[in-house]
Amino acid sequence: MSGRMTPLGPLDIEGIDFAFDDQPDLHAVLARLRARKPYAIVPFAATRAVLLLTDELVRAAFRDETTFPAAPVYAMTTEPVFGKTVLSMSGSQHRASRALVSAPLRRGRVQAYVEPVIEPVVTELIDAFVSRGSADLVAEFTQRFSLLIISRLLGIPVDDETRIQHWAKAMIEYAFSPAAAIDSAQEFTEYVRPLLAERRREPGGDMISMLVTELGEDGEFLSDEEILTFLRMLFPLGADTTTYALGNVLSALLNHPEQLRLVQSDPQQYLQAAIWEGARWEPAVGLLPRACPAETTWHGIHIPPLTPMIFAINAAHRDPAIYPRPDEFDITRNLMPPLSFGQGPHSCIGNWLANTELLVALDLLITRLPDLALDPEHVDLSTITSQVGTTLRGPTALHVTFTPGPRQ
Repeated sequence: MSGRMTPLGPLDIEGIDFAFDDQPDLHAVLARLRARKPYAIVPFAATRAVLLLTDELVRAAFRDETTFPAAPVYAMTTEPVFGKTVLSMSGSQHRASRALVSAPLRRGRVQAYVEPVIEPVVTELIDAFVSRGSADLVAEFTQRFSLLIISRLLGIPVDDETRIQHWAKAMIEYAFSPAAAIDSAQEFTEYVRPLLAERRREPGGDMISMLVTELGEDGEFLSDEEILTFLRMLFPLGADTTTYALGNVLSALLNHPEQLRLVQSDPQQYLQAAIWEGARWEPAVGLLPRACPAETTWHGIHIPPLTPMIFAINAAHRDPAIYPRPDEFDITRNLMPPLSFGQGPHSCIGNWLANTELLVALDLLITRLPDLALDPEHVDLSTITSQVGTTLRGPTALHVTFTPGPRQ
């Protein structure tokens, strides 16, 4: 476009910063904004952003990598910690790198992880509290299970899992504590680098061995730095999103006991449906920031250059044009929400691993914890809130009671 730049329109809402402020009534706010028009101009980190609110717009934005490239945002929010990952690549470089690093996460390989790794981790965590008859499923299960699974898939020594958890948590909070995040990334790198050398000498059946022995289309192996960059991304992003996804589906089921009973009545029929509906009703990644580098008019919206964009996945998932009774949690919909793992070239490369982890975890939890219910003294803590900025959402605690059972 040429000529004088037209500024972004006036704010459609004030008093809420969509970059940082937790909003207990977020879904009601999004619904009110969407009822007026399919997007809104909102406060965002001391500037203004375009908030996309419908399934149509959010889906189209994900697919339009030219207008809304992922690289600018990830260059600011993840590259200082993780390095140049597939998140901040585009074109042929992105395709080639993604094909290599995603090899251990492909659907066919993920099923082979269930019996030797995923089920034992889930069983071990449940064993720690099953005889008590009560637990906080966030502190004792959801915050730990995915990180432990990834650690063991990589062949990281069990004794070091607490250190890994500390590093991962610090790295994902770069925007709030950049120095701690960068220090943790360096410590993590120094810890993992010798493991790469060891697996290059003597490959095993673990995921690091797969990465060091995987050949690309050009006949070249991944370099150490490419693998380290991927691992720095995998731990905080892969584990955290799965953590909140499980917390959200558990919160939904526990707050809708009739739906929980339905899953318990026929897990084979309803487990996957419950996970899909949980991801629709409250996705782990709710408000995903992107940017519009160049001035444009897109779907009738005038957008100045360098405007922050917010893909409101949680608004799209409750768009009444797509989902009847959108605010109801109903596992009988049995519909996979298409935006749960993003769309387009930067869709989540770990979606098969995440879904498999969720299936196994939910199955064993409802099987081994009969009469599972929210502890009436702590029901208020099961509310889903913002956890890392406004992007990641999940419950802070899930205090539950159940009939005590034996360890396995």
